[in-house]
Formats: sequence, structure tokens, C-alpha cells
Amino acid sequence: MHDLSKYMPSEFLMGCMYYSDGKSSPNNNERRDKSYSEAWMHHKGRNRHHFEYWMDYALHPGRGKYPLQSVQMPRKYVAEMLMDRICASKNYNGKDYTDHDPLAYFEKGKSHYLMHPQTEKELHGMLRMLDQKGEEFLIRFVREYYLKGKKI
Repeated sequence: MHDLSKYMPSEFLMGCMYYSDGKSSPNNNERRDKSYSEAWMHHKGRNRHHFEYWMDYALHPGRGKYPLQSVQMPRKYVAEMLMDRICASKNYNGKDYTDHDPLAYFEKGKSHYLMHPQTEKELHGMLRMLDQKGEEFLIRFVREYYLKGKKI
């Protein structure tokens, strides 16, 4: 069920049209062409493991603040986002993948993420765990601790 929307025409056809080398996202290629990605807007609006799904209007945004606010993600979807990032790093880096890659990618982009602070803290902590202790340790932690709602 994960990412099933990728097979809908609005995403699949754009993915085919903008596919290049398998090392970059077709969504970014579409952005370069059109200044936005229709496929990504469709995708993130239907898949709860993307933090961009968890945006809403603030009822009373502070002065000078954006009217959109991030919402804390349920742990189930944070865990799915974590695994999605690991798999994407494995796909894009191929045989050169290391357990540091998902953390490096996150840290490179986090300055422009509109992610809820608690969601960011949890994701960043688990990516550091992957980097320092490895995938087997991380998966055990997610299954036995994180997804059971235990306090971090």
C-alpha cells in the first residue's frame, strides 16, 4: 500500500516523462521544466508518510508568520517516513550506500523543511541512531520501542 498513488496516471505518466538516469527524482526534473511538480503535489497529498501531508492553516498565525503550520505526525507515519528515506537513499546511492546517507540527506535539506519540531526531533534522532548503531539496531528500536508509544 506504501506509495500506491505512484501508479495513478497523474504521477506515473509524469514519472515516465521526466525519468532521466535513476539517480535523480523525476519530480525535480518536472520542477526544472515547469517550476513545480504536479506529480509531487498529487503524491504528498495522498501519502501520510510525507511530512508535507501534515500541513494545515493556523487559525491565528502570529504577526509575520506563515499562515500554514506543520502538524505533529503520528509515530506510525514517522516510522514509515524513516523507512522511505532509507530505501530512497539505497536506491539513489546503489552499491555506495552507507547508513550515514539518510542522515546526510536529511541534514542537507532540513533548513527548508516545514516539519513539526517534535516530528523533526524524532526523525533526526532515529537517523542518527541508524548512522551510529546500524540498521538492525534501528529496526529493533522502531518495532519494540517507538511504535509501541514508549516515551523517548
